[in-house]
Amino acid sequence: MGRKGQDDFRSGDEALFTPSVWRLLAVGTAVVAVLLRALAFSPLDQHHADELTQYFEQAHRIVTGSGIVPWEARFGIRNSLIPQLLAMPIALGRWLAPGTMAPLYLARGIYAALTLLALPAAWQLGALTSRAHAWIAMLVVAVWWQSILFSDLLLSESLAAAILLLAAAPLLDEGATHRRIAASACLLGLGVLLRFQFAPFAAVLAIHTLRLEPRRWRPLLAGGLAAAAAGAASDLLAGTLPFAWIFANFAHNIGEGRAARFGTSGPFEYLVEYYRHFGAAALLFTVLAIVPAARRYAPLLFAAAATILAHSLLAHKEYRFVWVATQSVMIVASVGSLSLVQRAFRQGAARSPFQPLLATASIWCLLSFASASATGGYRSLRGGGGLSELAITAAKRPEVCRLAVAQAYYLYAAPSILPRPLPLSVVPEGVLEGRVPLPASISRSSNALLMGHSLPKGADGYRRVACTVLPEEKPCLYVRPGTCTADPVYDVQAALERAGL
Repeated sequence: MGRKGQDDFRSGDEALFTPSVWRLLAVGTAVVAVLLRALAFSPLDQHHADELTQYFEQAHRIVTGSGIVPWEARFGIRNSLIPQLLAMPIALGRWLAPGTMAPLYLARGIYAALTLLALPAAWQLGALTSRAHAWIAMLVVAVWWQSILFSDLLLSESLAAAILLLAAAPLLDEGATHRRIAASACLLGLGVLLRFQFAPFAAVLAIHTLRLEPRRWRPLLAGGLAAAAAGAASDLLAGTLPFAWIFANFAHNIGEGRAARFGTSGPFEYLVEYYRHFGAAALLFTVLAIVPAARRYAPLLFAAAATILAHSLLAHKEYRFVWVATQSVMIVASVGSLSLVQRAFRQGAARSPFQPLLATASIWCLLSFASASATGGYRSLRGGGGLSELAITAAKRPEVCRLAVAQAYYLYAAPSILPRPLPLSVVPEGVLEGRVPLPASISRSSNALLMGHSLPKGADGYRRVACTVLPEEKPCLYVRPGTCTADPVYDVQAALERAGL
């Protein structure tokens, strides 16, 4: 679309919608986003083990002083920003409603609210073109099923992506003040602290900012130093050397190849992942819609490409690792899609600028529904909440004095979600599959078992009290009468350290 045509539509939008109406539309879209995320909210389901063991469990440890210490925490490869953030609502929940799920609901609810920063980020980026484009960008972030999924996940990628995108618009704006540049630089730094693997994304935006105006190095440096100071303070509060976790991460994940233990894939895996998560129609439309906006948002696209390229070079790949790139591309595609539809309406008989706006919004809503239907949607990418419910059921039974959990299930039975302190043991591999009997020490130490639908050999005296249905199995909770003994061999912490988990 030519500059004159774009200005015509912009002036038409402003004639149809006053600033107050645009604000009303933005608020309404935010309300829709909150409602969709509330409907999808499932606090016990997990997309990845990090949600409980790495973040919520570690925050619970800050508040109570006890809990599981996974290998990442033992080797110090992550900072404590997210656990420190979650510790506040956990402490409040324990104070308001002890022995309930209030700490988990408060922590996950507040974290989900913070990920909604992606909404104003999308508006600001779209507003670099027009307010109509701003609304479409915000709408896409509000209703796209993957955005709903990641907003409800307790993952560093979810919050880091929202913060980095909130920093992006001023860095792409030639007229941004130095104060806004400094604020954006601080946000860039915080985003990298939350997920330092997103550093290529932040670096590309910072370089673009300096290219636009070299004198911006002062506010850019000031904002970056403010974020670094916050990161250093967090590390000191956690009792660690500032930024030592970055070097530890490289040493263990890259140097020792620990990350590769969780699976490896080829350099083009993310292309396959995009097809799996979008489906053919949504992916094709997204790629085509990028074209009209590619020139204006080239720095954002380069930042996304750098992120995907950097992660493609790593052996261990997960879709969440490139979420900031995915959401960036979606925002650019939403802006470009409105320009495409506007162009189509200009060549037709339509005169109202409201028509292309409504048409574009309808296309994205239908595409989100179609993509979710074709790929299984967010419900296919998380689960296991039934296992957590069984562990909670065990903790609610006063006669249960120790719970033994199959190793395949232990991630869903973290102490932090239980309504009371309950000692945990981990049943070794092979028992759940029926290859080996239940160790006698576990049957003596634990009077409750979280295992499969059939009792393993050696589990005499246990009776089934509850079950849940998962897509491929039906785990159950078993309880026996009697007392419990100490279990130094299979106690959860000892078992995890022995397995290197």
